[in-house]
Amino acid sequence: MTAGETPVPGAPVAAAPRPGAVSRITGVFFSPVRTFADIAARPTWLAPLLLWTVVQIFLTSIIVPRMDFEKAIRARMEKSGQTVPEERMQQIVQTQKKVGGVFGYVAAVLSPGIVCLIVAGVALGAFKAFGGDLSFRQSFGVTTHGFLPTVVGSLLFVPILLRQESLDPRAIGDLLRSNLGFLVERDSSKVLHSLLQSVDIFSFWVLALLVIGFAAAARVSRKMSAGVLITLWLLYVLGKAGLTAVFS
Repeated sequence: MTAGETPVPGAPVAAAPRPGAVSRITGVFFSPVRTFADIAARPTWLAPLLLWTVVQIFLTSIIVPRMDFEKAIRARMEKSGQTVPEERMQQIVQTQKKVGGVFGYVAAVLSPGIVCLIVAGVALGAFKAFGGDLSFRQSFGVTTHGFLPTVVGSLLFVPILLRQESLDPRAIGDLLRSNLGFLVERDSSKVLHSLLQSVDIFSFWVLALLVIGFAAAARVSRKMSAGVLITLWLLYVLGKAGLTAVFS
């Protein structure tokens, strides 16, 4: 429109372009309120889920060749008081390496989707119970985008793993030092170690994003969203510590 022209009444106005998958992924980190409002209005989930899965597979390809299965098996045998001939021990180790490698890649492929399905389903039920108004598609879209900080954590973990010649399967969770688990030896107090591992920077980051996302999707206040999600997180932490106490 040139100077002096007046707009024609009723003329269509071009709609602002919707953010694409990449814009949403970056928006989660740099403008989460606006991004989650858009996800709530038009839920998507494939891109963040694929990104998380690909990064998990990449991480697994670094971890599996460095995994010291023999050390873990010998420690377990020692604790149980079992004595196994060396030849039999080597057979067990080789079998564990094959099974552990396959299991590691299967877990890398399936775990992001399974985690998101469980969290989205539980959150959907919880918010509906407290009067929230959202669909499973909205819940799943918020959840897959809310877990994107785990991708950042995994990428930061890579240089640490590359410096390790071998990895003790029991100690991998303490290497990044993003949680307080390293303050207590696992074998000295497994329950306390489990609780301290839950005090994690990336877990809190995910929790903060989910609070914003579910407030937008369920049309509730962020205070209420925080109350629901923090309660669910505390139940998860206590449940994990309880299982550790039972099976330790």
